[in-house]
Amino acid sequence: MRAQNELSPYFAEIELRTERALKGIREVRNSPKLKALPQEPRITVLATGFLVVLAAFAGLFLD
Repeated sequence: MRAQNELSPYFAEIELRTERALKGIREVRNSPKLKALPQEPRITVLATGFLVVLAAFAGLFLD
C-alpha cells in the first residue's frame, strides 16, 4: 500500500495534464477558425501531376 500512496500524486498530475490537453483539443476542433481554413490547392496540383507522370511512365512500358 505504501508504494501505491507514493505514486498517487504522479497519477493525479498525469490526470490533470491529460484533461487539460483534451480540453485544448476540443477547443481547437470546435473553433470556427478550423472550419474557415481554405483547402490547400497545392495538394490537388501535386496529385494531378503525379497521375500524369504515372500515366506517362506506364505508357513507356505499354508501347
